[in-house]
Amino acid sequence: MARLNVGDEAPHFRLSDADGKRRTLDLQSRLVLYFYPKDFTSDCTTQLKEFTQEYFYFRRKGFEVFGVSPDDQQSHKRFCEMHRAPYPLLSDLDGEVARIYGAWDEQKKGVLRSTFVIHGGVIRHAQYGVTAVQAHAKQLLDLIEPL
Repeated sequence: MARLNVGDEAPHFRLSDADGKRRTLDLQSRLVLYFYPKDFTSDCTTQLKEFTQEYFYFRRKGFEVFGVSPDDQQSHKRFCEMHRAPYPLLSDLDGEVARIYGAWDEQKKGVLRSTFVIHGGVIRHAQYGVTAVQAHAKQLLDLIEPL
């Protein structure tokens, strides 16, 4: 699937969180949607902790945060509980939503760590191949200030 660009319409999705609640893209919402490869791995844990640490500030700016990976609901539930994540992790078991967002690496047959800022149903920021997970959430906070 082609990568998304700033100004593109955000693709709709419908995924379940750790509690089985269906989450969808609300066209009126402000959302940080990040794709990550696997619960409990080093970089993914760091990323979860970073977004957890900054979550209050995202909410203060009117943004919700959703993390998405191919892990199942039970794995997400344990991962969230272990690290006290205040935001939902969504299960994309077959990688369909990752593919729609261009966050699927066909060569590796897995998720390409990617982040999207969505406002009013439009992509306002798209970053593929995120490698600096430790400062990523803070950088996004600075980026969304003008939105």
